[in-house]
Amino acid sequence: MDTTPTGLGGAGTAIDIHHVVKHYKGASAVDDVTLHVREGEFLTLLGASGSGKSTLLNILAGFVEPTAGRIEVGGRDITAVPPYQRGLGMVFQHYALFPHMSVWDNVAFPLRRRKVRKAEVARRVQQALDLVELGALGKRRPAQLSGGQQQRVALARAIVFRPQALLMDEPLGALDKRLREQLQLEIKRLHQDLGRTFVFVTHDQEEALTMSDRIAVLRDGKLVQVGTPEDLYERPRSRYIAEFLGESNIFSGDGDGERFVDARTRAAFAVGSAVAGGSALVVRPEHLHLSAEGGDVPAGHNGVSGVVRDVVYLGSGLRIEVALPDGRTVVARAGTRGELTPRPGLAVVAHWHPDRSLVVRDDTGSPIAA
Repeated sequence: MDTTPTGLGGAGTAIDIHHVVKHYKGASAVDDVTLHVREGEFLTLLGASGSGKSTLLNILAGFVEPTAGRIEVGGRDITAVPPYQRGLGMVFQHYALFPHMSVWDNVAFPLRRRKVRKAEVARRVQQALDLVELGALGKRRPAQLSGGQQQRVALARAIVFRPQALLMDEPLGALDKRLREQLQLEIKRLHQDLGRTFVFVTHDQEEALTMSDRIAVLRDGKLVQVGTPEDLYERPRSRYIAEFLGESNIFSGDGDGERFVDARTRAAFAVGSAVAGGSALVVRPEHLHLSAEGGDVPAGHNGVSGVVRDVVYLGSGLRIEVALPDGRTVVARAGTRGELTPRPGLAVVAHWHPDRSLVVRDDTGSPIAA
């Protein structure tokens, strides 16, 4: 019989992944990943298809057995523990609701399996449904709900038995953009209300930036970089991270800590931050400013001359492509009411402050490009 204290909130638990490896027919889906998830943290596993993020989550959940390595939850080794004894909640991409059961019975299912008292089941189910704002829909079947409502039912079922941590495998992938953005904020609120540890898998960069306390980026089964959304966006350690998280202007060349020399034009740019051995210069579009050719450029700014090729109205601002003489393109983002009115064919200088120049490792094997 369940004797857990009442209430759905509580402190989260730490999760430790130690040198986890998973091989499939000689190929590494997860390649020696070590990661610490802090108590009560919202950590997102982010990566492209085939990066190993879902495999790693399924190893955490106990659905996939690792080839090597160890998993600890709250300091307890659970590597060989079956899924139903790990005390972890799981939300799948396709909800996995029982179609023949009502919403109420779907949420009650994990409590009944744990032989919780009937009165306690009723109290907890109603509390979980109220928390996801479905308290009045308990009698409906899943088929009578929208996609967003079904996802909330899946969340309620995952939290109703008070798991030590909640694991979510791309739970918003099947929803339209508006509903996905709404549920992103609701899941973030739910995390704050519960105080539990959340591990969330997605391939959507904006989703990861919006929801996470920290993001762990995986590539080809390896952990590339872990940090806060601001860390990864403003201070990427490699070209891959800069390209994967948001849009970037990137030049290949060589940096010596104080300046960067473009490989194609041999132009030298002052830099604000550099990685040892860095060979790619990163400038985010929002840090790139445009002045008319021959106009004023702030003293000390780096700059490249070019011609406006395209201007796209985004509602909140403009996305402006500038073609450089050597065939490359840089992108700037600007407000709709700036001093300069960009139009195709306008000769401009794209310039930026040296502090906005990031020199990183070029780990992509990409050709010289911007």
